[in-house]
Amino acid sequence: MSPTLTRSLRLAMAAYIATALVGQIAILVSEGTFVWHRFFSYFTVLSNIAAVVVLTMLALRPDRDAGPGFALFRGAVTVYMSVTFLIYVTVLYPQLVDVGVPEPWIDVALHVLGPIFIIADWLVNRPGPKLESGALGIWMIFPAVYLVYTLTRGPLVDWYPYPIFDPDEQGGYGGVAVWVLIVAAVLVGFSLTYRWWANRRRTGLHAA
Repeated sequence: MSPTLTRSLRLAMAAYIATALVGQIAILVSEGTFVWHRFFSYFTVLSNIAAVVVLTMLALRPDRDAGPGFALFRGAVTVYMSVTFLIYVTVLYPQLVDVGVPEPWIDVALHVLGPIFIIADWLVNRPGPKLESGALGIWMIFPAVYLVYTLTRGPLVDWYPYPIFDPDEQGGYGGVAVWVLIVAAVLVGFSLTYRWWANRRRTGLHAA
């Protein structure tokens, strides 16, 4: 794929995701149901905002991918968007969980097409620098902070962005703990896979 086409696709997807996010806010505001602190409490929203940032930065300056700091950031976004996609298609969508998305096209953009593009971009266009094993720990920081925030805030406001974190929905905190372990395993699995894929080419070249 040519660099020009890659940049165009990244910019187009960034615009598509941004349009979905803004569209969601506009619809909720028009309905009188927009609550900003709830909106920004969804992992999906936060991961998609990060995706818009990373795609825009890459589209404007592809050479950013050669820096280790940016590669870590891009890898983190890829992991988070992957979790967004997997949890949605395996848990939330089959159970018809209300995730605060007012239109089907926005739902598809944020939970399906956006994540698939981010994943495909990582697989096709690997980052320049080698990712050290410490990347995995760095990638776990945001999900850990998000979990603490969600579980601490939930009882105070009597609201959880996802039912898997709501003890009333899961039969107590034991059920929540099970889901936390499942999501943690998914995060680690994606992190290991994406780091291996990013470094695989270098290992092969070194061996040759």
